[in-house]
Amino acid sequence: MKISKITTQKNRNDRFNIFTNENGYEEYAFSVDENVLVKFQLKKGSIITKSEKAEILQADQQRKAFNDAIYYLTHSMRTEYQIKQYLIKKEYNVGVIEEAIRKMKEYHYIDDEEFAMAFVRTKIKTTDKGPSIIKEELFQKGISSETAEKALLQFTFQAQLEAAQTFLQKKGKQKQNESASNMKKRLLNRLIQKGYSLETALQAWENEHLEVSQEEELKALWMQGEKAKKKLKNKHTGKNLELKIKEFLYRKGFPIHLIDNYLQETDLLEDENGGKKI
Repeated sequence: MKISKITTQKNRNDRFNIFTNENGYEEYAFSVDENVLVKFQLKKGSIITKSEKAEILQADQQRKAFNDAIYYLTHSMRTEYQIKQYLIKKEYNVGVIEEAIRKMKEYHYIDDEEFAMAFVRTKIKTTDKGPSIIKEELFQKGISSETAEKALLQFTFQAQLEAAQTFLQKKGKQKQNESASNMKKRLLNRLIQKGYSLETALQAWENEHLEVSQEEELKALWMQGEKAKKKLKNKHTGKNLELKIKEFLYRKGFPIHLIDNYLQETDLLEDENGGKKI
């Protein structure tokens, strides 16, 4: 086929429409990137065979994939895996994607190790997430375990401890009618859910000296006890009611001796013979 005309696309100055003349009729044949136009020295009057056309179109696909990958990178750093997934969604074939990735690496546009290092630094500075959550997020972005572990060396135990303590300083408040034991359990669980180890969570707790005053503990116990009594008294009486309330308060994290004191004060605690303890 013979190229009869080359025009610039209206909305893309870097792409060109190629027209050919077959049997006296001029028609649109295909479009190419400026880089491909120059590489294959396409111009009016050039003769293109079918095999040459296939080669040109393959080169154009590779150029488009590379350009799309560059555009994807303009918003933020990306991993090799993320770029591959993006190009797959763009419906490029495997060969085209692999060539685009090779070229991206050649120009140092992607570097998973550098990405992981930067990602960990950002998470340390801007979030209260622990190392295991950060590592999981790196996995989701296609970072290998080895690369993630190397990057997480930046998050030293001391830094983790400081971050965990900062969390406790912000969130270490007793909820309404919450026992000291349950408050500790809740906050330690939150730290573990955020990606800190139990060792780090316990050390942070110890360092912060978070306590519930005796007055607040008794107030919380009394409120929970009254709540339980109101709920259970219509179904249970006597020793059975006492046991049910004791079980309820124990599950709430209150110590046995305080529970017994509450039951004594509310005339619910019975002696072994079924009588009220005085």
